Amino acid sequence: MTTGRMNQLVTMVNLCSSVVEGVEHLMTSRGNERLKEDAVSGLMALVGNLKEMQGDQSVIHETRWMAEIIKNWLFVYDHEFKDRLYRWYFSALKEIRNLMTEELEICPVCGGKGTPHYSALFYAEGGAERESLQKPVRIFMKCRECQNYYLAREQDRLLKEKKKHRRTKAGCERLLADVGRFVSEGVMLFIGDKRSQLYKEAEKAGYSLKAVSLEEFQDGIVTGTYCAVILDQFPKTRDVRDIFVHTLDYLEEDGILWFDCLDLDKYLHNLEKKGTPIWKQEVNEVCFTREGLEVLAQTCGLSIESYRCVGTTYGRMEVIAKKTV
Repeated sequence: MTTGRMNQLVTMVNLCSSVVEGVEHLMTSRGNERLKEDAVSGLMALVGNLKEMQGDQSVIHETRWMAEIIKNWLFVYDHEFKDRLYRWYFSALKEIRNLMTEELEICPVCGGKGTPHYSALFYAEGGAERESLQKPVRIFMKCRECQNYYLAREQDRLLKEKKKHRRTKAGCERLLADVGRFVSEGVMLFIGDKRSQLYKEAEKAGYSLKAVSLEEFQDGIVTGTYCAVILDQFPKTRDVRDIFVHTLDYLEEDGILWFDCLDLDKYLHNLEKKGTPIWKQEVNEVCFTREGLEVLAQTCGLSIESYRCVGTTYGRMEVIAKKTV
């Protein structure tokens, strides 16, 4: 459930701890100018981050006050100062935690607000002979604005039986036939692993491919434009919209983007109807509805040209979108 903003908040937590540790050393080494400079720079960095995150003004003021005290005042660091330091520390951590909670509640597709989508508070797990009740190990939010889903909580320690989605030869041939309706010639940018079934079948079908990993694509080492971008593995990140927008830089005019993703509605239907434990399957941090895909496409400069629901037990949605800008 990481985003650039969430990573920044985690860094802020670590910076708070580093500042307190540095000030504690400063209290026993009062003449150490390097420690003083590090503490002041760390506090001012937190001020800048809290402003950027639109944090609580009182916490921002207290953080700036701590920096001014350490930088300019000449006095003995007594118990009163130490108590003030720890009060600041815990108030700053509380505000960062609040900002983290807000970040989890923000829809990564449209920026709207979501509500927990599961209707059950507890689930039974185990066979008929031995069942136990557990709290949800996954909680998805559903955005009120765009109607898409996004993951707000997952307990990895309980997900020992997760199974990855694997494509079949027949499935690859079918989806390549769908792509062929929009692309007759040109080089495709394949984002994924060359060892994957889809890459092998695309090579057999005679497609010209340039393969890169998702990490390489995000790092911007790709050059040129392509008739199609094939996103073989759906990104395990909340920053899906940014990745889709990034593909526009590599699509020719009228080029297409192909991707598939989890059909969460079908998963939830199986949970309600059959009691199938969906946490034993790998999921994406962002899941779409058909209506939500239209919203995403419009905000990214894409238009949905093809939409196919596949699978019976654990469904997926295969999507072809065309560049419009």
